[in-house]
Amino acid sequence: MKILTVNEVAEILKLSKCKVYALAKNGEIPIVKIGGSIRVIQEELENFLKGGEVK
Repeated sequence: MKILTVNEVAEILKLSKCKVYALAKNGEIPIVKIGGSIRVIQEELENFLKGGEVK
């Protein structure tokens, strides 16, 4: 299981960090908070992008 940073997610999705934070805030992408920082589990992001279910 790989945990991605906001920077990595922005790079994968070809979006700005600001847009990734907005998507996270609106619940549009699956996130986990670790020590107050937003992180994304790569497998969940891939499932989300494929239109699959998020665990």
